[in-house]
Amino acid sequence: MRPLDPKGRDDYYRRVADVLIAQIKNGTAPWVQSWEAGERVQPYNLASGKAYRGGNATWLASVSEMRGYQDERWGTYRQIQEAGGQVRRGQKGASIIYWQWEKRRLARDGNGKPVLDEKGQPAYEVAKLERPRSYMYTVFNAEQASGLPPRPLREGGHQWERNERAELVVENCGAEVEHTHQDRVFYDLGRDRIVMPHREQFPNPAGYYQSLLHELGHWTGHPERMNRETLVEGIQQGPKSLEYAREELRAEISSMMTGDRLDIGHDGSRSAAYVDFWVKTLQDHPQEIHLASRDAQLISDYVMERGRTQEVEAGGDRQARTPSPPAAEAPAVPGLPPAVVPPASSGEQMRLFQRGRSMADRARAAVEEDRAAAISR
Repeated sequence: MRPLDPKGRDDYYRRVADVLIAQIKNGTAPWVQSWEAGERVQPYNLASGKAYRGGNATWLASVSEMRGYQDERWGTYRQIQEAGGQVRRGQKGASIIYWQWEKRRLARDGNGKPVLDEKGQPAYEVAKLERPRSYMYTVFNAEQASGLPPRPLREGGHQWERNERAELVVENCGAEVEHTHQDRVFYDLGRDRIVMPHREQFPNPAGYYQSLLHELGHWTGHPERMNRETLVEGIQQGPKSLEYAREELRAEISSMMTGDRLDIGHDGSRSAAYVDFWVKTLQDHPQEIHLASRDAQLISDYVMERGRTQEVEAGGDRQARTPSPPAAEAPAVPGLPPAVVPPASSGEQMRLFQRGRSMADRARAAVEEDRAAAISR
């Protein structure tokens, strides 16, 4: 572990962005690819069993794709040794960022004297840092080491069980889903509902739920929920804007994360329309992939928390191993022509935005406190 100054962070973000730009262009970025249920899992720490989060998760998945790793387990050199393995000579690790938002310190009373616990020992408290600190860790994939136990098999369950879990999560979230005989999948902000073709129009159940999770990601951005700026501004600026593409990036990465947690796979075909926008955004703002991944993690967490009660009973969240406006759309169902959603008035959009201003403050506070880069130490 080593501390990172602002220049070090900027250099790191640029290196990560350059790799992901190349992967976006050739269709191998993690969220651009499609994969079936059981084929992929988010990278996780082999010592804690907890999935990496936010930008670290996206970056390690990218490294796995670049180097051809099939094992999802990662750990520091010491963690691998403690697990009975040994990193082979000449192996190159991957760098990730850990953000420290608070520190443990001696508790003191109003006079500055140390506080003792009931056993007479010094008591400690956790204090929030005025300026969060960032550190860089080097981690290695399990395939770079020898002597580790085999990768645990993933228990995906039957297809109907996976569909049931996804259905329960959507139902418990409280999102209004309207099924119509039309050809588009989109979230309508003005009416606050997701509009879907009927289930039988999809080639299989997984395709239906993968599309629904993408739109559920947009749904979380409503002013009365997370009030995500990229959703509101993206819709105001229209589908050809960079802001719209930034919102799509968040929805796509979040649907990948949630699809992995529910083991229903991921459909990356929606990404093609936004490749040029994403490339330009990362070229101009290398940190964007980490910001988008952080927001995507919060979206996925929000969806899973809202749907957790019955979902855990039905099989569990595997990662717990820890204005009507132009809608935010996904591409049409294969073989069907596109549809258009008529715009709503600017007054309606402003009403929604003002109503959710307090929610925006809460969401920003949550982002500041999110430890998206944390790993087990």
